[in-house]
Amino acid sequence: MASRLRIGAALLGTTALLSMSTLAASAEVIVKPVEPDPYNKYGYSVTIDKNTLPKGARDEKEYGTKLIPLKLQENGKDNLVFSYCVELPTDLDKNKGLKEVDWDKHPNPNTKFKGENAGKVLWILTNSFPTKSTNELDKLYEGNYDEEEAIAATQAAIWHFSDGIEITGATSGRKDADADVVKLYKKLIEQAQDLKTQPKPTLEIEPTSQSGKSGQKIGPFKVTTSANELKLTAELPDGVAITDADGKPLNVEKKGGKSELTAKSEGDKVSQFFVNVPEGSPKGEAKMNVSAEATLHAGRLFVAMDSSYRTQSLVIAQDSKVEVAKDAKADWVVGQQPPSSTTTTTTTTSSTTTSTTTSSTPNNPAPGGSTDDHLAYTGASILWPLVGGLALVGAGIGALFFVRRKKAGAAE
Repeated sequence: MASRLRIGAALLGTTALLSMSTLAASAEVIVKPVEPDPYNKYGYSVTIDKNTLPKGARDEKEYGTKLIPLKLQENGKDNLVFSYCVELPTDLDKNKGLKEVDWDKHPNPNTKFKGENAGKVLWILTNSFPTKSTNELDKLYEGNYDEEEAIAATQAAIWHFSDGIEITGATSGRKDADADVVKLYKKLIEQAQDLKTQPKPTLEIEPTSQSGKSGQKIGPFKVTTSANELKLTAELPDGVAITDADGKPLNVEKKGGKSELTAKSEGDKVSQFFVNVPEGSPKGEAKMNVSAEATLHAGRLFVAMDSSYRTQSLVIAQDSKVEVAKDAKADWVVGQQPPSSTTTTTTTTSSTTTSTTTSSTPNNPAPGGSTDDHLAYTGASILWPLVGGLALVGAGIGALFFVRRKKAGAAE
């Protein structure tokens, strides 16, 4: 029966490939604003009550809205995704990359998105444009909305929960359109619910590096992803294998000169794998790369790669398929066992001198470098009865000698 790799509930199945090919370079999931921006989808500008503007925001009444296009490049492919702003006071620097982080890593300590409102922002993203078409919005919120109105209302509702603003209207130049923006904005913030669970990371490995000794399983390496399938490639020294938690190699079948590993879903568990290093293996390392076509979920937060640099933080507007990859590494040293002390006793012919010496003699290393499995040295316990016997013999000879001397003295 094939051994199994534990897979998260979202992973319906996993296909992993092991090869000696060069691993693709990868790091965190990084996006960059598209420049120039022909892919921008603009909404109408909204008018904001100045009394509700957050500290540091431009002292203006009118703010433009748009879906912001982002480019994610992995494995030589460009993926275009769209986002909304969740940090009104900060301008977006289109020359700076942004990295995917969890909600509590928002760099602005004053944002309401970092606290209780992140779940409501997620609800808006999953119940407004572009996740919902304008036709769906018409039915859900009793209106006749176009894309510009939907983008404006959605962005304004997000700002309401991330920055605490209130809008007073829109500046489309048409009264009916302005009224539609305000109507949809109000319906979104009134109906928003706090979704407690944030979307799953696109691809995450924890930790990315682990160390151990030969004779051990090194791990686990835990994989969390929104992907349905994973590909694992690795540079492995001879004898080293990728295994499950029990140390059993994954189901391996030779196909086209490569080793293909397959695993099945095992319910609501996080996927994990180990690097099994045979006993006696020389010092070395295994380099691994996990890649996937994953879903970059609506609501995932992107912030400046450099924490010392400020640029606008963004949330993904709708689920998008992207190609992602991450590296991991395991290294090890030769498993060794510390020396154990043994005691030897030397007895001389002198009746008054017994010398004891202690030497330190290393034992053979136990499997996996463990010091718990070797047998205790018991030679000293055999010598002590012999020493005691010799002492008794010596005492008897001395007593006999003393009695004979005493009789001889009495005879005189």
